[in-house]
Amino acid sequence: MMDSNEFRRVAGHFATGVTVVTARHEGADYGITLSAMSSLSVDPPMMLICVNRAAPSHEAIKGSGVFVAHVLGRHQRRLAGQFARPSADKFAGVECTRSEAGPLVIARTLAHFVCRVAHTVPAGTHTVFLSDVVSARAATELEPLVYYRGGFGRLAGETNVAPPAAYLPPEHEEDLVGAGVVPAAFRLGSFYLS
Repeated sequence: MMDSNEFRRVAGHFATGVTVVTARHEGADYGITLSAMSSLSVDPPMMLICVNRAAPSHEAIKGSGVFVAHVLGRHQRRLAGQFARPSADKFAGVECTRSEAGPLVIARTLAHFVCRVAHTVPAGTHTVFLSDVVSARAATELEPLVYYRGGFGRLAGETNVAPPAAYLPPEHEEDLVGAGVVPAAFRLGSFYLS
């Protein structure tokens, strides 16, 4: 069986977007930062999220059957941290409106999806919520916040990127970066921790 710490370290090499999922259950608002969200189906439109069963938001999503998944923009790094930590009021200082479905919608996110849970699948410490998308909205002028190897960063357009002449082992990637060459794995856009 693989060591969980080593798995976490290696899995961290998969760059993801950053989401905050909100829910409302029994008169209380909940929110949690997740990187485990994915589109699932176009017909019908479906998303999936994975939530740790120990998180208070898990029971809110399961109990209400409705949530809003927000894709955070680069300008919302502080917000990602705020919803990642336990707090008596995670929404303090956060501009929101109430969706018709019930959960709060956070202002100025890159995109948001209002979802209704269709199926749940227990998996390890988490539950996978397979959900129908009720509505969605995106802001085209914003840039995404990215999570990679335990840190938040951003994607930036590349300029003057020369591909390596031949494959270079990973232990030499820092030499490439130092020389101004982006490794092949990042050719779709440079990643910067910020």
